[in-house]
Amino acid sequence: MAMSDAQPRKAGFPLGLTIATAIAFAILCGLGAWQLQRLHWKEGVLARIEALKTAPAMPLVQVLTEKARPEDLAWTRVSVDCGDVAGEPLPLVYGVRDGDVVWRAQAPCAVLAGPYNMILVDRGVVPALSGQVAPPPRSFAPPRRVVGVLTPISQLGGDRAKVFERFPGRKPAPLVLMAETEAPAPAGLTPAPLPAEISNRHLEYALTWFGLAVTLLFIYAAMLWRRVRP
Repeated sequence: MAMSDAQPRKAGFPLGLTIATAIAFAILCGLGAWQLQRLHWKEGVLARIEALKTAPAMPLVQVLTEKARPEDLAWTRVSVDCGDVAGEPLPLVYGVRDGDVVWRAQAPCAVLAGPYNMILVDRGVVPALSGQVAPPPRSFAPPRRVVGVLTPISQLGGDRAKVFERFPGRKPAPLVLMAETEAPAPAGLTPAPLPAEISNRHLEYALTWFGLAVTLLFIYAAMLWRRVRP
């Protein structure tokens, strides 16, 4: 029997693999670009917070206007004299600070500022309850003179906004006043405006995504070379 002179068949161009690689590469580069956008946004936030550390407190009635957007008021330092709001004490709010479970006290503050007549005040943590999973209820004297920074309630997460359901006759501002100081200072509370520290690792994340994209190209090139070489 004669020996066959047939040569090994040469593989064709991997069109499906190329399309899949191109799609994955575009996604990875898109994620890297998105992280760079987040980096610029976070740098702006950090610069704003740094500038506001020494900014004087403005009266809340001057800041909360009908035209003011909540996101534009983030980290603005304000002062306010709180009026009483009838109702039961608000529940404590779960949080994590410096790696430990904490419970934060909150209270309504009656104001007359723009279209709003109430703002929620975060009065800080209850040190005696740190680390507890199910703390007992605590009540404190209502806030009077408060100086702190504003935070859109949507940025705090959780069920913060649900507390407004307790005040159907009120028009609460979509912000939380994170107390820095109170006069008189409430016993058993430690002011702790959020956040204690804002991480900014978006450049690291962007380099990771771009690195994965480059790695993908090297893997594709190696597979292509092995597939089409003689």
